[in-house]
Amino acid sequence: MRNFLLLFSCCFWLVNTYAQSNYQFTNPAIESILKGNYNSTLYNNALKPSPKNEIIDNIFNGVNQDSLLNYLMQLSSFTTRNTGSDTVSNTLGIGAARRWAHAKFERFSAQNNKRLLASYFQFDKLICSSNQHRNIMAILPGSDTSYKGFVLIEAHLDSRCESVCDTLCLAQGMEDNGSGCALLLELARVMSSKNYRRTIVFMLTIGEEQGLDGADAFAKYCKSNNLNIKAVFNNDVIGGIICGKTSSPPGCPSENERDSINVRIYSAGTNLSSYKGLARFVKLEFEEEMKPKMSIKTIVNLMNAEDRTGRGGDHIPFRQQNYNSIRFTSANEHGDANPVAGYADRQHSTRDILGKDFNNDNVIDSYYVSTSYLQRNCLLNGTSIAMAANGPNVPEFSITNVGNGITIVFKNPISPNNYRVGIRTRKIDFDTVYKVNGQSDFTLFNVKTDSIYYVSVARFDDENIESLFATEQLVKVKGAPNSGITHLTLTEKRIHFIPVSPNPADETLSFAVWVKNPVKNAKGLIEIRDTQGKLVSSLPIALDAEVNEVLYEHGYNAKGLYHCALFIEGEIVDTQKLIFK
Repeated sequence: MRNFLLLFSCCFWLVNTYAQSNYQFTNPAIESILKGNYNSTLYNNALKPSPKNEIIDNIFNGVNQDSLLNYLMQLSSFTTRNTGSDTVSNTLGIGAARRWAHAKFERFSAQNNKRLLASYFQFDKLICSSNQHRNIMAILPGSDTSYKGFVLIEAHLDSRCESVCDTLCLAQGMEDNGSGCALLLELARVMSSKNYRRTIVFMLTIGEEQGLDGADAFAKYCKSNNLNIKAVFNNDVIGGIICGKTSSPPGCPSENERDSINVRIYSAGTNLSSYKGLARFVKLEFEEEMKPKMSIKTIVNLMNAEDRTGRGGDHIPFRQQNYNSIRFTSANEHGDANPVAGYADRQHSTRDILGKDFNNDNVIDSYYVSTSYLQRNCLLNGTSIAMAANGPNVPEFSITNVGNGITIVFKNPISPNNYRVGIRTRKIDFDTVYKVNGQSDFTLFNVKTDSIYYVSVARFDDENIESLFATEQLVKVKGAPNSGITHLTLTEKRIHFIPVSPNPADETLSFAVWVKNPVKNAKGLIEIRDTQGKLVSSLPIALDAEVNEVLYEHGYNAKGLYHCALFIEGEIVDTQKLIFK
């Protein structure tokens, strides 16, 4: 009996050990820093963050195209960075690539008084016949440990060609995702020379191409250890400017179109979404702090969907663990990453290389990844990362009824009571952002009757650095003149559409339905018809929350006016019109 119990115990231990991911850092100091339990004087030149203007100027003047090109050329030299490729060679495969990246982080640290801590984050999972894998990290500890939480920027280091576990093919992966890796490394180099209030984590993930595995492991580690991530910035396919024959909508319009001006930010949700709130924060900070300095002006596009149609990225595992996360992606992609028969684009193929040498002189004549475009995307990322790391804590607010206006009351005010109030109606982006100085409340007058407003609030400090925006509150102005405003929860109709946003819509849109008294497992159906009454699509939608959303991916070709109806048990409960542009 004793031998049986011993055998059972051993088997139980083996099963559970194998099932666990065995998360661990190779640098033992990392875990305490991520929890905010460390002596900040060991890593910072001062006990307060660097001045805002100094930080912005450092990013603007420090990000270098030659550095970006150097990273890309080195990344291409490993031949493949497939997650299951060689881990022993010093020159080829994922092992050589991750040791090179780790050494880069250590070099950046040496150049900045050893303030940047390099580490591997190791986890166990069977991926492409390999059981153990390592993300590569660099941690820049914050100067103020009372500000718990950190800001994370990530990009996946691994690459692939046509077959997901082909570990021998040429898989230089320059657009996908050498571009994101180069951006992250350059920001680690430049930003580690300054102090930030909160900790910043730079992480190159593994296993993205096989299922977002490296990001998923770290997101689960953070959640299980109750770590506070303020924001996650994922950069994936962020340097290419040429449109392929295929691309994942919403995306570039036609083959060989070039775009080095626009960049896309994807995030989950639409109405009352903290993820969209983070995307709006990024755009606002960039346009106010960095864009005026730039001779070539980047245009930031806030996208309706969480990612391109049928695609995913390393921001998604963090959203699944309820962390605020967004994805940065080029306006143009060279392909839809689906290498079926006849596929000739570069993404997810042996053709995803840095550029073309047309005259065989061993010098690239035409680059597929634009370092000038990549540089500007570094400035976009760096600005929002720095402001998120240095800004105040997110405020709380409430809304009250005051005649024909919307009054926002700031809770638990902190002197000097400075706030930004973001208002939007039908767009994803803010319609207007107001600055409020030294007040405990703010009233928006002359609001339109029978209209819905989304309201959000951020706090800003004496350097005009904003916090992240608080989760939106939704307000409806009643139809009768001067009858005041109410939260949507007080409106007369018990179930109805929230107006489609944006409208006119891009290639995807979200339908949202408000329910006054949600019931578990309640469901509805949305029918979309053209002006002739022809059924275009039917979308089931869960109705068991106060605000319920379903994404509709209608692609490139839908144009004109469409009619939508919400059905519950076969009965129409609400309708609305929408326009595809």
